Amino acid sequence: MRAQSSPVRRRGRSIIAGAILAALLSSLAVTVVTQLWTLPMHVPFQYAHSPGDDEQDATLDLMLIKDIHEAGWFNTNPALNAPFEQHWAEWPMGGDLLAYTVKKALVDTTGDVPLTFNLFWLLTFPLTALAAFPVLRALRCSWSSAIVGAALFSLAPYHFRNGAAHENLAFYVGVPVVVLLAMKMLGPDSGLPSVAELRHRASWWRIRWWLLGVVLVGVTGIYYLAFLLALVGLCALVSALARRRPGRLVIAGVLGAVGLATSAVANLPTLLYRWQHATNLLGVPDRVRGESEFYPLRIVEMLSPVTAHRFGPFAALADHLYQPGQEGLATANLGLLASIGFVCAVVAVLVRGVRGTDRRGWAFEARLGVVMIAALLIATEGGLSRVLELVGLQGVRAWNRIAIVVAFAGIVVLARLLDRGRVLLRRRRVPGFRLVWVLLLALVVVVGVLDQASPAFMPDPAARASLWRSDGAFVTSMQRQLPKHAMVFELPVVDFPDHSAVQRLSAYDLIKEGYLHSSTLRWSAGGVRGRDGEWQWPASRLPMRDLVRGVTAMGFSALTLDRNGYRDNGASEVKQLEALLGEPIATSAGRLLAWDLRPAEATLLAGMSTHARHALAQQMLDAPRVYLASDVDPLTNRGDPLAICARGVVTLVNPGRGSVREELELALHPRQLPARLGKVTIDGTALATTNGRHGTDVTVELRPGTTRVQIAVDIGAVRCQSTPTNGMPSISARFR
Repeated sequence: MRAQSSPVRRRGRSIIAGAILAALLSSLAVTVVTQLWTLPMHVPFQYAHSPGDDEQDATLDLMLIKDIHEAGWFNTNPALNAPFEQHWAEWPMGGDLLAYTVKKALVDTTGDVPLTFNLFWLLTFPLTALAAFPVLRALRCSWSSAIVGAALFSLAPYHFRNGAAHENLAFYVGVPVVVLLAMKMLGPDSGLPSVAELRHRASWWRIRWWLLGVVLVGVTGIYYLAFLLALVGLCALVSALARRRPGRLVIAGVLGAVGLATSAVANLPTLLYRWQHATNLLGVPDRVRGESEFYPLRIVEMLSPVTAHRFGPFAALADHLYQPGQEGLATANLGLLASIGFVCAVVAVLVRGVRGTDRRGWAFEARLGVVMIAALLIATEGGLSRVLELVGLQGVRAWNRIAIVVAFAGIVVLARLLDRGRVLLRRRRVPGFRLVWVLLLALVVVVGVLDQASPAFMPDPAARASLWRSDGAFVTSMQRQLPKHAMVFELPVVDFPDHSAVQRLSAYDLIKEGYLHSSTLRWSAGGVRGRDGEWQWPASRLPMRDLVRGVTAMGFSALTLDRNGYRDNGASEVKQLEALLGEPIATSAGRLLAWDLRPAEATLLAGMSTHARHALAQQMLDAPRVYLASDVDPLTNRGDPLAICARGVVTLVNPGRGSVREELELALHPRQLPARLGKVTIDGTALATTNGRHGTDVTVELRPGTTRVQIAVDIGAVRCQSTPTNGMPSISARFR
């Protein structure tokens, strides 16, 4: 028995040693290319006020890290969405379960949110190499080439492109499993049990590592689970047709079921929340039909050098090949070495297809090529991703991220090419063979790292330090002057999460300017859209005095305003607030201002009893709301013009307990078009309309809950389009 287990133990020790060496090599490389010793680790690697910038997602990640540190987890947070609390459980986070488990361990140890944020991104490099090494060995790469391949894969351009802003995506430890299982589906002797063998426990034990790999994919990213389901399923179909083994489809179904079950368990808080609450009118997250083609995979982008490449001609070539409108934001770059592997594998597929034979033993590389081609068929524009929307993958929109799967397959081919070179060197009895081999591997690592790690994507926290400190000083000044647990109302009101850029105000800026730097205050921002924080929208449209009176009656102690959220830099709003509340108690860079509401409370609420104050607060919460949707664009909003082509729906929400009568104003835009408002109905009953000053007025009886008003627009000969333009009828809806 001891003699039989010895080879297994030796193999196990060999894999562990190789994985550790790959992780160390990856750590050394990332330390050098980022010049880690020069970086201030207590400032987030990514933190900026820049509309549309990926760095805004870094703010969301910092918020969640702070949540799990202060509240234990991020499902519920009483410091956001005041006077209620944030229920982040509505947003499906099961795909990031492992990432936030690691982050919780880090932040509970360090007690420092920015440090945890930075450390996790740095750790994703060695952890990826650690996971890639055993898969490279399973895919017939030598021990030494597997170390090099694992390190290079961990430093893929995709890793740096996502950066700390998308560090959960950079935690792609499950991607090697996707390639391995796809290859198992294609192989002639894959080690997969037959359908009949699945009845026996021994067969399940035999594939335990594959099942564990699927579980890993299920808790490290919804994108990677989607890639696994799509690629393994497609490769199983190819194998069933080419090798006449329909049982592969059953095995693929079993693996997919395990992945989906893992995802369901990981997303159990979200499933429970949605089961216990009514459907969100705004959709969280909201994904529309056809969104799978928003970010398709482009072959020219895959093979392009990275932006700002260290080699001048390559940098110029990258500038020429990037997608128009996406300057320097290529997600699908493979890097030079993985591109070589990609080309070799695809050529192997083509040559085998023409010759029908395999004279040079490239069958394995050809199967890797099939995996890559399958990825292209799925993710390219007009590819199978549109079909996959029909089976529940509508939420996956950036299919170009499947490039990281192609990159790993390319690295496997490269590692096997290196092994062929090693055999050639040995056969020719090159003097100093071992030294030449080591130098060759070292050269490959250096060239690969310098090629893949674009200087444009290196973290630069020093450039963000002044902004981080400025926002922190602003919040600290407020905390010194306000009582513990005081509520702060933040202007302007924005959607959260997503869709929250307003004028020059970036997505999640209100989180940056408040909660991230706060330890004792509660903030109005951060409520999941479509839920109990929606009262802020009708409140924000009130005259300034009424707004301030209302939030004061609700118990808010302070109010902040970000000038960047207003077209005129907030000049009018600031003037009105200063007239009502006096000088701000805190300012920052002429952009952020904060007022204490308590000194003006007696004036604002003069003569009001406690009951009257409660009634005013309830009136703020019960204000009716308007949501507009159309048959062209299913996205909803709160009264801003939206494209209407022939028909649309206005959803009116009455949060109160009793029915109310409201005047709804519907206005067509642009007015010079020969379009007119048609029939307006509720439940098939036509409503009386009158011509108002700015549009058509409709009197509606709002019962508690939601009321849907059907509207029609006579557009004449105007052609319908998918997005609003100046030449297309649109409609706005608001309460008078």
